[in-house]
Amino acid sequence: MSLLAAFEASSPALTLGPTLEALPSIEIELERQYALDPARPIAFCRIQYRDREGLARTLADDDTIDEFDRLGEIERGSLYRLQRSETDVIDAYREWVDAGGELLACHGSDGSWAVEMRFPDRDSFGRYHEFLAGEGVSIELQRLADGDDGRRRGSRAVLTDAQREALTLAHEHGFFEVPRETGLSEIAAELGISNQAVSERLRRGQAQLIDDRLGE
Repeated sequence: MSLLAAFEASSPALTLGPTLEALPSIEIELERQYALDPARPIAFCRIQYRDREGLARTLADDDTIDEFDRLGEIERGSLYRLQRSETDVIDAYREWVDAGGELLACHGSDGSWAVEMRFPDRDSFGRYHEFLAGEGVSIELQRLADGDDGRRRGSRAVLTDAQREALTLAHEHGFFEVPRETGLSEIAAELGISNQAVSERLRRGQAQLIDDRLGE
């Protein structure tokens, strides 16, 4: 029976890792990925970021990608085509393909990737997990479930650690009370980020929770 794995992964050596670290409020959704050359897979990503010129500069400075093209506007962001560099990047694509893995969802924000994958069995996922750990990737395992049933039971939304921390802090400080007992500035100060960053983090976290509970 196949295994569904949901986990959070972060490293500056993962594809787009430097961009995720440099732009905490960015949102990247991997739409599809393929490789004519396994050493340089091509990814199509939906990217949301308010400063298009700043994003272009950051992508140009990102050593994990060789080239990128903005293909145009789509719903909730812009579509980008990116090709991974051959050096200074963890070869995760080749590793999970060799393990028989299937990438189901991949969302980048707050400096990390939230990933859902399907593997043939626990041993194949274990090998992939060991590979990432050996490359120095920080891994936070969210869920393991046998077969497709685990995905149907609520794998659509995986909160990142940063989103969970912000939501928990906001709840504990009465941010969601009526009237509010604290404001964004107090939460932002405790987290050490800007008001806008904490607002976007709370919004994304709430959207994921709503999708998980109410989405079909």
